[in-house]
Amino acid sequence: MRNSVYLALALVFVQLTSCRNTDNSKAVKPGIALTYANDVMTDGAGAQLQRVYGIYALSRYLNVPYVHTPLKEIGYQGLAALERNAGSPDMQDKYNRFFTIPSDIELPENTISRYMSSPTVGDIERLKNEAEKENKFYLVKILLPYSITDRNTEIYRCLKEISPFQSARSNTFRIAIHVRRGEQLALDSQLGAGDEHRILPNSYYVSSAMRIVEALKKLGIPFVCELYTEVPSKAFVVTPQSHGINGRISHPVLIDPKMNHIEDFDVIPNLRKCINLDPIESLKGMATADALIISRSSFSYLAALFSKGIVIYYPFWHQPLKEWLISDISGNISSEELLEQLKSWKAQTQQAPHQRSAAT
Repeated sequence: MRNSVYLALALVFVQLTSCRNTDNSKAVKPGIALTYANDVMTDGAGAQLQRVYGIYALSRYLNVPYVHTPLKEIGYQGLAALERNAGSPDMQDKYNRFFTIPSDIELPENTISRYMSSPTVGDIERLKNEAEKENKFYLVKILLPYSITDRNTEIYRCLKEISPFQSARSNTFRIAIHVRRGEQLALDSQLGAGDEHRILPNSYYVSSAMRIVEALKKLGIPFVCELYTEVPSKAFVVTPQSHGINGRISHPVLIDPKMNHIEDFDVIPNLRKCINLDPIESLKGMATADALIISRSSFSYLAALFSKGIVIYYPFWHQPLKEWLISDISGNISSEELLEQLKSWKAQTQQAPHQRSAAT
């Protein structure tokens, strides 16, 4: 009897030791993890999400853990909020429910937070070496990843695999056009002659879209065009104290629906006007389109990073991926590269039904 008790106790001891060893094998080693510094620049959702996903992509590039930090506040919530001069205090909750990237690790209890505004690869590597040398773990809160990602946009490639939007293959080619307006109508109106304007003219978007349309017609590909933009419901005045402006203008500006000149886009065939659509639905429409014409905007740039389709890019401070088609202000792009990408799309579309038949 006594021997049986000793044997049972020995087995329990072995099991406890085994469990303890397993836990130790999963312990986080000294080093660093990257996350978003969500309490420094609480501007628009597009700008903040570009930073979040950029920091995730940076963690993959540097082979260090990523820890997700949700948006804390969205300071600019679009033209409708600007017109009301009031945002929703819980708008960030809506985005956080949809845009959440799983963390790689659980942070150790003794984690030390370190803030970096706009680090280089060397800055992060030095901090990592310091943490390992001192047997510590740092959570590196980064505001802007662009000192690294804008110099090597291939870092963003991994985002296509974690996009929250799933596209469905169709025989109809979808062209999405993002026309950034909103508060930029007020901000651009007060820029000087030598300042860089963010707003691109309607003629740019029309010309870019028509070049794609002409190529699609040559290849016999049916298509639909989708215009994503914001238009005020009435004329209203924007002041330096208005929602999301934060003193970025020096005097009041009148914004009028007529300023958008939406009628300019009526020349585009098969056009669907997605005006004042829910922002997340707009992102989905753009990210899953077969071709996307982006603005000088983080909002459509983020959609382009998720996209597996053709992207038409006009140069601005965030750099293009290598396969994006670069346009001038007249909408001129490489016809050869466009046709090559369209032919590839057509071949994949024609092949898809055969693949489905084989699978069934």
